[in-house]
Amino acid sequence: MKKIILLFCVAFAFVFASCKSTSQETDNGAASLVDGQIEAGTDEVASGQVEGDEASQDTLAAVESSRQAAIDAGAKDMYAAAFAANDAALEALKALNDGKDHSKEYKELKARYDALANAAKAKKLKERIDNEGLAKNSQADYDAGEKAIAEFDELVAVPVTPGQTLNKKATEAYNAYYAVYFKSYKKFANEERKNALAKKKDADAVKAQIARKDEYKNYANMIIKGDQQYATSNPEGAYNSYKDAAANFDALAKDVAAKRAEAQKALEAAKAKVEASNEYAAQADIEKPLGDEPVAGIEAEDTVLLEKDEFVNPDEKIIKIDESVQGAN
Repeated sequence: MKKIILLFCVAFAFVFASCKSTSQETDNGAASLVDGQIEAGTDEVASGQVEGDEASQDTLAAVESSRQAAIDAGAKDMYAAAFAANDAALEALKALNDGKDHSKEYKELKARYDALANAAKAKKLKERIDNEGLAKNSQADYDAGEKAIAEFDELVAVPVTPGQTLNKKATEAYNAYYAVYFKSYKKFANEERKNALAKKKDADAVKAQIARKDEYKNYANMIIKGDQQYATSNPEGAYNSYKDAAANFDALAKDVAAKRAEAQKALEAAKAKVEASNEYAAQADIEKPLGDEPVAGIEAEDTVLLEKDEFVNPDEKIIKIDESVQGAN
């Protein structure tokens, strides 16, 4: 019980002390994910427009939102001690109920929850980079992320570190790791797009655009979708779209080629039968010619048995896609 009370008091005292020490700092606000990158928001306090509890309630809602975001990011487990200290301070502030404006204190707590959320995101991204071996694609960015997250871990262990200082360092770590991830998947997407176009050309060569036009169009649209994702800075989404297109075009080209080979084999067999039949007919004409009289069951020479075919030029049905793609800066 004494330990709980002590933690509560230390956390509570820290919030007020750190708020005073950061009164001159610029507030970068909560970090929000925009296409995978963290950008600084704003935390404008309504002080001067509303008073006392009303102003505190406005900022309390923002704190609760940041706290939930930190939980969602996994910070409650990754940074258990710091998260518990924040919670203790938050409960202490809520318990005051003195009618005063505690917006600054809530603002400090919000920055600390934001910092924990961004640090947790950074560590998850680092884990993925390590698991996929992506660091080699941008070693300098990876090293910067390692340095920043190590510095954050040192700072967060010091109770008097201001919330905005923590948030700035956590954001720095996340953005460095994100640069590794982004550059890696941009590289992968470019490589996979070339593969998808090569597989599409294989499909073009066997006239899949005629034989299986709906499937062909769907797979071409996968490449187009990938280009749109690439242009909107979503290289991983683009990579997956190109990969799907390549696999599907490859399967389509092979299937059409196999069926065409089977058809050709059947055609050759039919041709052999016709040749054998012609030889038999020629022999029959020699032995017992029919003459020029009509014979029941045999059509006249100029009889039209089938409707005229309308042939389509396969090259006109090829869906054109540029060799290069723009975007993903």
